[in-house]
Amino acid sequence: MSSKTETSTDHEHTPWDDLTPARQRVAKTVAHVNGPQTFNRPDLRDDVEEADDVEDAIDDKERVLTSLKYTRLLNDLVDDGYLTLEHQGGTNPVMLDLDYDSDRDTQNAAPYGDTSGLHTLVAQVCDREDITRDLLDEVDSPFDFNEVKEKVNRAVGRTVLQPYSDPSKYRFTSETYSIVRSEVAGD
Repeated sequence: MSSKTETSTDHEHTPWDDLTPARQRVAKTVAHVNGPQTFNRPDLRDDVEEADDVEDAIDDKERVLTSLKYTRLLNDLVDDGYLTLEHQGGTNPVMLDLDYDSDRDTQNAAPYGDTSGLHTLVAQVCDREDITRDLLDEVDSPFDFNEVKEKVNRAVGRTVLQPYSDPSKYRFTSETYSIVRSEVAGD
């Protein structure tokens, strides 16, 4: 386990040099593309993909994007005292019908666990796309939201059912943003 250092504000954080290279990469990426403001975890990858100078400021863009696949690295930076978790996402997940039209369809989403609602979404997608409603008979478990989603999207040939939940939100602590920002500037 990394050692902790007291700062003048009595907050603890792991010394920069004790962070793993992956944690340093993620911290520098967050500082570079988001600065000190709060950011949504799912938006971080998009922010990096849109940035043109990630390779100059941080590391190889693909290596950065690979590091961002692991939510654990952001949570480790919280444990290390660099980031604060402002909001824990993942609560109240729903399955959305991305092609929902209120004039045509009856339901735009189904909360996870509401199998009847999920099956209503599947039926309206099947009717709309002129696909047989027997689609649910082709899955091992018609109660498994992810399996049903994959089967429907594959049958349609594009993403029409997509899960959604509140995103987790993070921000730098006031004392660590300047540390990380100076590391980005120093590279």
